[in-house]
Amino acid sequence: MRRRALLLSLLASPALAQPARVVVLADAATRAMLSAGPGGDVAGPEVAWTISEAPYDRALRDAGLASGSYDLALLPHHLVTPRLAALFLPVEEAAEDIPPALRRAFTVEGRLHGLPFAQVTQALVRNAALAGEGPPPANAAALLAACRATPAPVAGLVADGPALAFDLARLWDGDVLGPDLALRVTEPAMLRGLKTLAALFAEGVLPRTLPRFTPADALREMQMGRGAYALAPFARIGLLNSPGASRDAGRIAAFAVPGAEGGAAPVTVAIRALVIPRNAPNPDGARQVMRRLAGAEASLRAALNGNGPVRLSVLADPRYAAAMPHAAAEAAALRVARPALPPFAQVARAEAIIRAEIEAMLVRPRAPAETAERIAFRLRPLLA
Repeated sequence: MRRRALLLSLLASPALAQPARVVVLADAATRAMLSAGPGGDVAGPEVAWTISEAPYDRALRDAGLASGSYDLALLPHHLVTPRLAALFLPVEEAAEDIPPALRRAFTVEGRLHGLPFAQVTQALVRNAALAGEGPPPANAAALLAACRATPAPVAGLVADGPALAFDLARLWDGDVLGPDLALRVTEPAMLRGLKTLAALFAEGVLPRTLPRFTPADALREMQMGRGAYALAPFARIGLLNSPGASRDAGRIAAFAVPGAEGGAAPVTVAIRALVIPRNAPNPDGARQVMRRLAGAEASLRAALNGNGPVRLSVLADPRYAAAMPHAAAEAAALRVARPALPPFAQVARAEAIIRAEIEAMLVRPRAPAETAERIAFRLRPLLA
């Protein structure tokens, strides 16, 4: 009887109780990336997954309910607006080796409401079978000259549709909006980007179907050997060099996009951050998992599984560099990259307006200066 009583006492002891599960809301791709791969199972046994085909919509919807259904999620930077940020708990300060622009994307009124965890940064992709070997273009002028020198019918430059205007403007540090939401679309740098886009399209350097391009279209063009250069995410290099899927597998490399004066241009970056809703059933457990996932070792293992690392120390780690030859170039780009638009309540409408106006500039065609003025006119009411 004494043994039985002792056993029952030990089983009831808090020291042996199972820790509460942390429910992570994500899509299937995120679960796969954090559960398996060269880096192993990064999520850990305490994580229980809730899989959704529209995780961002559900994360915001459930965060506004009286009682929450998840503890931790990933949200893109453009959704963490001042109004929506109030639904999520402030988090501890991000590691110092996360570039400031990535931290600012989730900072509202001086408080960090999401811990940057994943990034997709634009790279200069070169197909050596079409563009030749040797050092990449040293500056923006050399890049544009190389694209223009590509003989037809191969496109000199491929990109994910009219959003190319953002990255071309970044060659001269241009923007549509500043971080304070000040309109910059009519400034010389952004105008130069629009003029360059219009000129490249008119000259046949870009694919004729660019206005309707999707990321899948751009990937297919490069895999089929129809583009000498591309502005595309570093994360796409594996797909571009996949034997059997890419015509010139093994000959496609990624570099930092060069700026007008040389060095890395401040290209666009998309960021996702770990967030904890205020109505999380297990906020303490969520904080523990968040800290672990954002740690140096877990960040490295997630990166080896395919997650775009936000910590510069991961990009500099020899283990990552051995798996990703473009690690140094990605680090150079990430240091200066920033989102295409700062977060604000009407950012989705702003993106749709910008895309429509740039498409009209290419198809009608319309003068770049007029396009800039139209974008500014249509964005002003959204910024009021």
